[in-house]
Amino acid sequence: MFSVDSPLPESSKDGAAVTAAALMRIVLYFDVFRHPLRIAELQWMTGAGTAGMLEPALRTATAQGWIEAEGGFVFRSGRSSTVARRQERTQHAERMWPAAMAASRILARLPFVRGVMLTGGLSKQSAEPGGDADFLLLVEPGCVWTTKSALQIVRRVLPDDLRRFFCTNYLLSVDDLPLDDRDVFTAFELATAIPLSGTACSDFLRANRWVDRWVTGYEWAIRRADAAPPGSSAPSRLSPLARTLDAPLRDRWSQLWDQKYDWLDDNVRARRFKRSPTRATNHLHDFREFVVREYRERCADIGVDPLQGPLLATSQQAAEPTAAAASPSQ
Repeated sequence: MFSVDSPLPESSKDGAAVTAAALMRIVLYFDVFRHPLRIAELQWMTGAGTAGMLEPALRTATAQGWIEAEGGFVFRSGRSSTVARRQERTQHAERMWPAAMAASRILARLPFVRGVMLTGGLSKQSAEPGGDADFLLLVEPGCVWTTKSALQIVRRVLPDDLRRFFCTNYLLSVDDLPLDDRDVFTAFELATAIPLSGTACSDFLRANRWVDRWVTGYEWAIRRADAAPPGSSAPSRLSPLARTLDAPLRDRWSQLWDQKYDWLDDNVRARRFKRSPTRATNHLHDFREFVVREYRERCADIGVDPLQGPLLATSQQAAEPTAAAASPSQ
């Protein structure tokens, strides 16, 4: 099983000393999920080249009364009860891992799939009993909706205990990799996503370098993607048929979602169920706004700049860092 306790790639060990503010942004973000972090996890997320480069920030944050440590985990002060929860969820994640890896290998062999990334809680070594394995798939151009439809047919015939290992909530065409949602929630989801197959994973992460506004160690995530098995990049013989079917299938999915979730506000439904030719998302329960709001409130509690502009930045706004982002609070 991949572990974030694995040694850092040699080429990334030239990091810089980390400020207490940079450390706290990460601790506070994961506090929203009651998820304490290991030193190795903090090390790569902050971009610290060595644990020693992280030490001054840990000492400062401890002296300020912002953090505590127990059992090898670092967490927000007063949150020691989260350690046992993290340990329990990590055990569940480890038990799920073999089945999730088997599912990823099946997904990687599908005709139009060019990249497979594990996302959600399992990518952070956190799962509950009976939890899902969430995947982001990078797909051959013109085949997003054909792939989604084929996967839906397969999932329907699987028993429940197998179906939960094939949750493909995000499909993205490899010719349109930059994401429009650019905020702290999306940043950490990308940074912690585990690349399992395909060189498209590296391309995807490189196309979204804006993530390092929130995750300063993002380069480590890219290097990890570079080491993923290459997967398939050759067009399938079925590609012409898939491209013919793709637009009608997209229309059908759009109609289905509009009818099934007509109780949602139109804008909310459009955001949770993206249906462009190059991407398909299925996020009925979207916690993004809640997470961003909780993160900002936690930063305000201790006077740390959350390092972002609007609550939910657009791609254009995220491409233009604010003065606060250029000179983060120390």
